[in-house]
Amino acid sequence: MGKIRIESFELPLPGPRDVLVRTRLTQVSAGTEVNAIRARRSGARLGELDDLPLGYTSVGVVEVVGPEVAGLAPGDRVLGSGPHASHWLVTPAAREGEQGLLRVPEEVDDASAAFAILGDVALHAIHRARIAIGESVAVHGQGVVGLIALRLARLSGAHPLIGVDIVDERLRVSKLYGASGVVNATTEDVAAAIHAATPVPRRFDGAAAAGLEPTSGADVQIHATSRIDVVPAIVRAAADRGRIVIAGATAAWPDPGPTIPLSLDVLLRREISVVGSYETGVAVSHPYWPWTRSRNRATIIDLIRRGELDVRPLISHVVPFRDAPAVYDMLTAGGEGWLSVAFTWTD
Repeated sequence: MGKIRIESFELPLPGPRDVLVRTRLTQVSAGTEVNAIRARRSGARLGELDDLPLGYTSVGVVEVVGPEVAGLAPGDRVLGSGPHASHWLVTPAAREGEQGLLRVPEEVDDASAAFAILGDVALHAIHRARIAIGESVAVHGQGVVGLIALRLARLSGAHPLIGVDIVDERLRVSKLYGASGVVNATTEDVAAAIHAATPVPRRFDGAAAAGLEPTSGADVQIHATSRIDVVPAIVRAAADRGRIVIAGATAAWPDPGPTIPLSLDVLLRREISVVGSYETGVAVSHPYWPWTRSRNRATIIDLIRRGELDVRPLISHVVPFRDAPAVYDMLTAGGEGWLSVAFTWTD
């Protein structure tokens, strides 16, 4: 149960509205995929979901285009949400952007382009956070999503900007991405460290004398880990009226995942906001939320193309797909020794 295996399959025949893509590279979404593997191995998930292939990040070349598909041609290099497989079939018109195909610019290589999928997750969290120039931001979890979110927060004008993780090598990348400070959660009190890094500006309007001086703490915090037990420390680290964005998957869908007690009185009295970031209902653009997944992915690709988001420091492993079983064993063992993993599909 939960064993990783490589299986053969027959290529599907594209219909008139379908596109068949030959895969060149797939990227592992470690949080989602490792959660799914652990759930399967523990017996928490049984049934038809266990037979679904892993993965949802693929870069490939269009091989066949149905006669009713416009805007794509054989030979186009594209990014999409294909699984870890040599080919995948897409029906763009039926997927409305969520599973659509995005052309990859010539200047962006396969391994870099793949980051647009998880980059979409990070960018949505940044949009939900509504970061203003000069606000203090802490990002908890410095995996791929957390590190890209931290870099996007830096581009949004966040300061101070703090990265939190338990792996020193990932915190080194945090500094490379613009963090003004880092916190190793295994050796430091996270909430105390964030308060120390976010001093309150001196006030001259008499608020302190009236007992209204605000506390220190992060104006915005992004939870980008698979752990829910860190949330109480995140609440303690928040400034008054601080905003907390939950972007980390704590369970493999559709499992409800773990729960923790959270004091509503603390949220009430300190006016702390907690919001989810899951891209619910954003497949189609509308006036109240124009940021679809396809637009987010195109934005990330453009940031990479322009050099604003250098994803090369995030790449730790690019290996043939046949190494997948050993790679997943490494991922499920813990966060040391890897950051981002991609499989190549050249044979």
